[in-house]
Amino acid sequence: MRKLNHFFWWCAGARIDLLEKSPSDQAKYYGIGGTVFFTATMAILAGGYAFYTAFDDPWLATGFGLFWGALIFNLDRYIVSSTGRGDGTAKITWEEFGTAFPRLILAVLIAFVVAT
Repeated sequence: MRKLNHFFWWCAGARIDLLEKSPSDQAKYYGIGGTVFFTATMAILAGGYAFYTAFDDPWLATGFGLFWGALIFNLDRYIVSSTGRGDGTAKITWEEFGTAFPRLILAVLIAFVVAT
């Protein structure tokens, strides 16, 4: 279980040495890391299926699926780890919106590709 915790913390872009000293944040980053990991897993399956449907070649589909999943994983991990906590208020400021904007664009782009 310890290795799984460390893996999900790494997926969240968290510093493992700091999380081991802060038990109150461990579950939060475990959940974030799990979300990033499973988003990438779904991207692998979706990308592979899309390429297999288009080209009917399992090797090409596998390669593209792995590439697409790695791309989504790295982008998502970067965006999650670089997003700050905000200013502590319930309102979304323009600065907070600006940091979330790349993720929103990525989500729209992925939705468009999947829908097409």
